Amino acid sequence: MMYSACTPAAAPLEVRGAAQPAFAVGLRARSGRDFEGNGEPSLDELMGDEVIRRVMARDGVQADQLRSLMDHMRNRLR
Repeated sequence: MMYSACTPAAAPLEVRGAAQPAFAVGLRARSGRDFEGNGEPSLDELMGDEVIRRVMARDGVQADQLRSLMDHMRNRLR
């Protein structure tokens, strides 16, 4: 069982089929301008995301607990 858990079921090319260009999004490839400033979403934006909320619920993480942890770590890093 450990062997099957550590070994991919199929080679990546078999799964993907034809190779896709790097950073392709739909039919448009991302340009360097898309990443100017290395902007990151705010914590409020992340916490408002449906996928994030579902993962947190699955993992039993409460939003107020996460915000408290983030505040604590922010204060420690100052």
